[in-house]
Amino acid sequence: MSVKLNPMVIYKLLPKTNCKECGYTCMAFSIKLLQKEVKLEDCKPLFREEKYRENRIKLEEILRPLYEAAETLIRIDDEKCIGCGNCIIACPANVNIDPEVGKGKNPVSDEVVFTVVNGKIKVLNIKKCRRYPPHRTNCRICEQVCLSSAIKVVA
Repeated sequence: MSVKLNPMVIYKLLPKTNCKECGYTCMAFSIKLLQKEVKLEDCKPLFREEKYRENRIKLEEILRPLYEAAETLIRIDDEKCIGCGNCIIACPANVNIDPEVGKGKNPVSDEVVFTVVNGKIKVLNIKKCRRYPPHRTNCRICEQVCLSSAIKVVA
C-alpha cells in the first residue's frame, strides 16, 4: 500500500474520540506521529478496543516506512542507486560544506551528508542534513534529483 503520508490520512484511521489519553487530540496526535515525537502505541484506544483493530493494522502498514527511515525521514534504497551523484551535487548542505561538490566533484570532506562509494550512495554525516532535528526543514532536493528513485522522503 503506497500512501502519501500526511496528518489527515493518519487522522482518518485514528479513533477520533479526542480522549487525550496520549496527551493530545487525535489531529495533534497524527501530526506528532509524522514528526516521530510519539508512537502509535501511545494511542491506547487503538490497541485496547477491538473495533479499531483494522484501522490499527492499516496505520502500522502505512507508518512502517516512516519508522524505518532515518531521523531525517529519508529512506535510501541501495538496490536502486545507480551512483549518478546527483544527490551529492544538489544537496545544499554538501555544497555548503565542500564547495567543490557544486562543480560535480565527489566530496573530500567526511562532514558532508552524502558521497558515492563503489558506485552507491553512502550517508556520511546525517546530522548535517537540513531535515535532521531540530531544524527539520522540508528540503526534498535529494529525492527530486534522484534519477533512479533510490531516495524517498517518507513524510
